[in-house]
Amino acid sequence: MESTILLVDDVRLFLEMQKEFLQYADVNVITAQNGLEALTVIRNQRPDLVFMDLEMPEMDGAACCRAIKSNPALAAIPVVMITAKGDETSQQVCRLAGCDEFLTKPLNRSIFLEAAGRFVVDLDRREKRKPVILSATIRSRGTSIASTLHNLSAGGAFVAAECDAEVGRIIEVSFALPDGSSQECRAKVVWSQQAGRKTPRGFGIAFVLLPEEARKALERYLKTTTPPTPAPARS
Repeated sequence: MESTILLVDDVRLFLEMQKEFLQYADVNVITAQNGLEALTVIRNQRPDLVFMDLEMPEMDGAACCRAIKSNPALAAIPVVMITAKGDETSQQVCRLAGCDEFLTKPLNRSIFLEAAGRFVVDLDRREKRKPVILSATIRSRGTSIASTLHNLSAGGAFVAAECDAEVGRIIEVSFALPDGSSQECRAKVVWSQQAGRKTPRGFGIAFVLLPEEARKALERYLKTTTPPTPAPARS
């Protein structure tokens, strides 16, 4: 059965950002814009997890969280509070309200999804990936290396390359999609592997601060069903 996650924030921009984080998760996402509205939704729909902003009009997140945790019928619902400040005072307010965890803005996609995965055990946090073979150029520390991208998603890819890349290194990636659109962005190496009997040598990357237009272009491409074709590398 599909789990339900409630997002509560009075700022529409933050709601849309969190919805975007969850777009590839196998969950039903619902929203509310203040504590009073959230309580009504929680009583009627009993979500499996609540992400709630601390500072909101009408009823703030702390008051709403206390109302949830003081109700025996609702107390088991996990509540992750989100604060604009990471100071000890804000954290103490969240703890005293009874929250199960708290995050600090600006929200990080990976940390947000990790928090969700701790409370929704069947959450599929993997972004949809597409098997591709796209020629690419990797630049790091003044050196350019020809490579190919495989298993592409809007969040990253696997880079097949005959070189070592230490986890955590920031690199520059240039490649072109089959529609001819060029993509240039920074990426962080998140894991690496040596060549195996059936696997190439290379490393996994996560795109860093991917421009909105580039993300949209990738998402459009990922939705297509045409077979991937190699694209020339950019020098």
